[in-house]
Amino acid sequence: MILDKGFCSIYEVANSAPAGGMPVEKLKLKYRSWYGELDFSTTPYQAEMQEDVEISARVRIVQNRSISNHDVAILSNVLPPPASAIQYRIVRAYHGTDDENGQPITDLSLEKVVQQYVL
Repeated sequence: MILDKGFCSIYEVANSAPAGGMPVEKLKLKYRSWYGELDFSTTPYQAEMQEDVEISARVRIVQNRSISNHDVAILSNVLPPPASAIQYRIVRAYHGTDDENGQPITDLSLEKVVQQYVL
């Protein structure tokens, strides 16, 4: 599969508050890759002990096994992503190989974030 739709930036949610202060969640860049769009269904499904998760997008990126469902993804055509870009919670990260070319890939199932994080 050709990864030519744009950039997928993966962020971890980090606490940026000073020691002893109230937690302030902020996104910290973890990884960036080109991405390709995958087919998906908008019908809610049961995913690993989660009920009725509605997927907003599915994308394929160059493999990075440190990506997990605790991370946030932003898809954009420019770098850095604009502050208004839609943020997605990673519901599922599948690490495998591309059937077409045998390259290592990570497939991400994404759900839109309701409460936007500060970049």
